[in-house]
Amino acid sequence: MQQYLLTESYDEPVVLSLNESTEGKTRFRGKFQEAESKNKNNRIYPFDVLDENVKRLNEIIRHNRLVGELDHALDSIVHLTNASHKITKLWWEDNILMGEGEILSTPSGKVLKCLINDGISVGMSSRGVGNGKTNEDGVLVISDGYKLITFDIVSDPSTIDAFQEKVKKENTIPSKAEKTANKIETESVYKINKDLVLACLGSLVKSKTNDIKMGMK
Repeated sequence: MQQYLLTESYDEPVVLSLNESTEGKTRFRGKFQEAESKNKNNRIYPFDVLDENVKRLNEIIRHNRLVGELDHALDSIVHLTNASHKITKLWWEDNILMGEGEILSTPSGKVLKCLINDGISVGMSSRGVGNGKTNEDGVLVISDGYKLITFDIVSDPSTIDAFQEKVKKENTIPSKAEKTANKIETESVYKINKDLVLACLGSLVKSKTNDIKMGMK
């Protein structure tokens, strides 16, 4: 069965600590994911499916290798050039997956830190690959085999959607009316330039003719 990239954002912003540690690190903690509950993307993640991933990720955390990006990547690869934070701890509070992390001193980490210091609320969003089956209520229940990759820092999801819509509009193929308008504008500019050139040439020919006549006298 085909695997799909699945991302989940939550309305609650991550609770971030602005008090730096003695090592100069800024840390954060908050809700990372929720099991057994339908989310706003109309999906349910069974506890066992998530818990299996949490155990695997905690082993990666133990080796100091679980990093996340500033904004979601469009694939399942963690791009280190865009790494902004690392996850340092994951644990369950009933069906709520909680987590802690630390902002990195990378370029993306510095951007994240500046946003936080400027009072910008950011959200935590999981990124994974998998699939599922739709239940009788039309909700997609994520199946075994789901692989949770990491947790990325994102802005408000509605803001992201609005920005993407704007990009799409700017990159759409021009409509027939727009093509016609562009053609008319181009032809008008060409006509003006053509008339101007002819006028200049006519003036130049007339000037040279007068010079020749004056030389013959």
